[in-house]
Amino acid sequence: MKTIINTSGMHCSGCENRTINALKGLDDIKGVKADAKSGKVVIKHGKEETVQAAKDLIVEIGYEVLA
Repeated sequence: MKTIINTSGMHCSGCENRTINALKGLDDIKGVKADAKSGKVVIKHGKEETVQAAKDLIVEIGYEVLA
């Protein structure tokens, strides 16, 4: 599956890398892309519950998840 998570607070490539590296640590994540300019994080995963885990982790590292 592929899910787009809208975020706020990423401002640079360092923010993108921080987000990507954090999300790659989740077991079910098969791929991650982050774009600071659009605020979009795209994850590829196998299980639906991974989406909430990814959102929680994004908040934990300091960014906001938008509805």
